[in-house]
Amino acid sequence: MGQISRLVVRRVALILAALGVACLGLSSANAVAAPTTTTTLPASVITAGNAYARHLVDLQPIPPQAREVTTLPTPMTASGDVGGSPGLREAHRFFLLPLSISVDQYVRAHLPSGETVTETGSGCGPNTNTVYTLGLSLTCVSPHITFCGVFYSTTEARNGEQELRVDVQVIYLPIIHATMPTSGVVTVTGYGKTSLMDGSSDPNSVVLSHHQAQTLATVVGQLKDFGGGLCAEDSMLLKISEVKGGEVVWSATADECPGVLAITSSRGNLNLYDRSCSFWHVVDSFFAPGSANGTKADSKVCVDAQDG
Repeated sequence: MGQISRLVVRRVALILAALGVACLGLSSANAVAAPTTTTTLPASVITAGNAYARHLVDLQPIPPQAREVTTLPTPMTASGDVGGSPGLREAHRFFLLPLSISVDQYVRAHLPSGETVTETGSGCGPNTNTVYTLGLSLTCVSPHITFCGVFYSTTEARNGEQELRVDVQVIYLPIIHATMPTSGVVTVTGYGKTSLMDGSSDPNSVVLSHHQAQTLATVVGQLKDFGGGLCAEDSMLLKISEVKGGEVVWSATADECPGVLAITSSRGNLNLYDRSCSFWHVVDSFFAPGSANGTKADSKVCVDAQDG
């Protein structure tokens, strides 16, 4: 629960920052679906991610009194908290509707199956109307997705109307299929205590059997690419090393925030997304009861069920 609280605090802070920009009335993109461009991902992955985002935004409930427009009189910036990720795919829609209609009430009453309201907020700047936001969490079923979210933003317009912006954000990434060798001696190290403020302590190391090493290699090979992210504080959750001929030939470290399994090998460095529940269930099984309790506690905050 401690990690969940820290992640929620970070998300709220970023949303408030986004609201501050929105209240200043800064310009925003006007395309109905504005994909983020990148040169680091395959074109097929970008195309699939854009299509997923557009499909998802079309599924969101919109009051029947709303009429869709291509631009808003007072442009509002996108809500959300994952800006800057190379895998970010975005889509949005703009509407005008009577001020008397409560978007919040309508959305809550017509939520698609599996979606829940998790974030609300408001903010404003000098000489601007208040912007109200509503954030939804949902289950995204694609194995390529590490995050998906839906965000509503509303503000008073002219002539008794209000503006409505609906945003979808999806981090859609390729699956890397990393190869972890298992012919050497594989050791995993967990920690009895972990802390974002003070790091990790009380290490506990276990040498794996060949079967255990193969099982670990299997779940490592199923991890997704890391979509990027920044955290002000971090702690180590796990270390993996493989020694062959007296030398470390493969190693990896998993952190708490933003959630990276950083691999180092003769083939180079690779960053994977370490929030997989399957990965942590296997890792936890290596440690005896009462050992590596900090690692075990933080590993429970995995997101396979939420993110696909």
